[in-house]
Amino acid sequence: AVDTVARLGGDEFVILLEQTQSPQEVIYVVERIQSKLQAPMTLMGHTMFTSASIGIALSHPNYQRGQDILRDADNAKYRAKAKGQSNYEIYDPEMHAIALRLLKLETDLRQAIADQTFCLLYQPIIDLASRQLIGFEALVRWQHPNHGLITPDQFIPLAEETGLIMPLSEWILQAACEQMSHWYQMMAL
Repeated sequence: AVDTVARLGGDEFVILLEQTQSPQEVIYVVERIQSKLQAPMTLMGHTMFTSASIGIALSHPNYQRGQDILRDADNAKYRAKAKGQSNYEIYDPEMHAIALRLLKLETDLRQAIADQTFCLLYQPIIDLASRQLIGFEALVRWQHPNHGLITPDQFIPLAEETGLIMPLSEWILQAACEQMSHWYQMMAL
């Protein structure tokens, strides 16, 4: 009777628990919600299953505005989603720092694509039976102006998530083709 549920839009909801005494109480409520959502339901003769990723932000005197606690719950929700279906995560201040670092990295990645500050390294592919070179694998690296050489595991997931993978892939393909053409011309001499 004292709690509030509201739909923010799409498939996002917020629940305000007014009279909880501890994080364990909140977790108990979240686990009950997830249990109910995971139970199979029948809709128009079809069995359906649902799940929810839940972000939790606990009340704190530092919150001055409602949108701040919603922002932090949202950050926790994205962390829960990254762990897979039907997870929850409690916000901690490090999440905000991580979100800011990712935003900065995304900005840097956009600039890197515009400036083409990537390089390709080529790994030979050898036929072990004949010991002949049969090809190359092009490996992209990002030459960051402040952080040095950044490996793909640090920026490819971000490129995929932000849609920057397409312009990056186009650059990789163009650069690899140009390199192959250059090698072919050198071999012809």
